[in-house]
Amino acid sequence: MSDETPERGEIIKSSIITIVLAVIFLFLAIAFWAWSAPDITSPVKYLDSLNPYIPVVLEIMFMFGFFVFSTVTVVNVKLGLSQIRAGWTEIVIMLILEALLSFLMFGSGVGSASVVLCLAFVVYLYLLQD
Repeated sequence: MSDETPERGEIIKSSIITIVLAVIFLFLAIAFWAWSAPDITSPVKYLDSLNPYIPVVLEIMFMFGFFVFSTVTVVNVKLGLSQIRAGWTEIVIMLILEALLSFLMFGSGVGSASVVLCLAFVVYLYLLQD
């Protein structure tokens, strides 16, 4: 990562894009969670009839996408407001939030898998620092 900070307009544009993408991924995750109710007919039931792993993989990817874009949003907003790059505290808080949402919405299987993917993204962010 370079030491120079981007212009304010670039930070605002990037923040708006990442907020929209984080909300889209969270909306899709909530839709899958709501459609997973046992007494309703939904696209999730159709996907489950094709292959029972498809809905699980999609739920994991939705939560991972939410984590990636919400973390980038937090980093951009902190950089835009204070001209200081976000520290590990903000990233760990986002990881805990994503883990709680995953476990509460989809259970331990999806929660564990999404936390592992999110930790891989955190390692990627750590490796980018050098």
